[in-house]
Amino acid sequence: MKRIKYIIALCFSLICFASPESKAQQSDIYADYYVALQLYDLGMADSALNVLRTCIKNKKELNEISKERHANIFRLAALSAIMTDNIPEAEGYVKQLVTYEPDYRHNFRENDLTEFRLMVDKAVAQPSVRLGATGGINLPFVNVHKQFSDYESPVVAYNIGRNTGYQFCIIGEKALTKRISMELSAGITKIRFQYSTTDQQSNQYQYDQSITYVEIPIVCRYNFLPEKPFKPYLQAGLSSRFSLSPRETSVDYGKYWYTASSNSSGMLTTFETDIENIGLVAGGGIGYDLKNFSLRLDFRYNHNFISSSKASAFDNINGYDDIPETEKFHYTDDINLISLKYLQISAGFLYNLKYKVF
Repeated sequence: MKRIKYIIALCFSLICFASPESKAQQSDIYADYYVALQLYDLGMADSALNVLRTCIKNKKELNEISKERHANIFRLAALSAIMTDNIPEAEGYVKQLVTYEPDYRHNFRENDLTEFRLMVDKAVAQPSVRLGATGGINLPFVNVHKQFSDYESPVVAYNIGRNTGYQFCIIGEKALTKRISMELSAGITKIRFQYSTTDQQSNQYQYDQSITYVEIPIVCRYNFLPEKPFKPYLQAGLSSRFSLSPRETSVDYGKYWYTASSNSSGMLTTFETDIENIGLVAGGGIGYDLKNFSLRLDFRYNHNFISSSKASAFDNINGYDDIPETEKFHYTDDINLISLKYLQISAGFLYNLKYKVF
């Protein structure tokens, strides 16, 4: 008798929600959800599913509720669809549920159906949009293609010392498929190395060089274990750089910069042949996904292609006597023409903005 009275009261509530006087309540997605929940608890899964379908179609109001409310609505819709034998529809609702509550498989409720649990176990949500930051070190690989000194020197009179630089980037990543994602980042990269020369009297001229760039790489990443917390990956892409260090420009020889010697009064002029061109990025790393954020350890090798036009400008220069005195850099003690590659090792923190079931 009590059950009959409860059903009558519930039907009366449904009539009220459908009446013109209650039009303002008709769009109340919370009220519709609780009505559907009561119908489901009474064994009226078909009626509950019809109410929930109306809720889910109302995209405007659905976008205004919390992730927890989203998860509750799609959970109840999936359970109702299973009870009415609408299995494909239930699977679609489960994917939506897991998108809003990725770790639901670890928080099953007591009255979740076995079929529902199996669907949730198969639907793995992965971060689809992330924002974060990375920071780390740079290890340069410098090649000297030509070098000149205004003093008598042996044939091989220079030495390159490798110093550690640093880099910091803001990154955004979007998953394209279950295993493939694209990343765009922008940041500051400082490259440091030491260039030194020695004259015939064994006097050494040491130049501690430091170059700062705005770096904008675009990489494609392949994840080997997309469904696991630990995600080893390979990556490749392109990178462009814009110098933040002061530059001079020669009409005939291109851009260059000065470096003062740290142990003498000498001055060095440096011409680069490749790093300010678009280059290749390749490497790998490993990520670890937590509930709302991810951690990453990343390795990248940056390869830049030499510009033939920059290098060929010095084809006819064999010594200081071949440099016109009208060039501003003619007064300096040393000149070098370099190419530069470097290895980046960084650690990153990424916040997971959205999830998706692929």
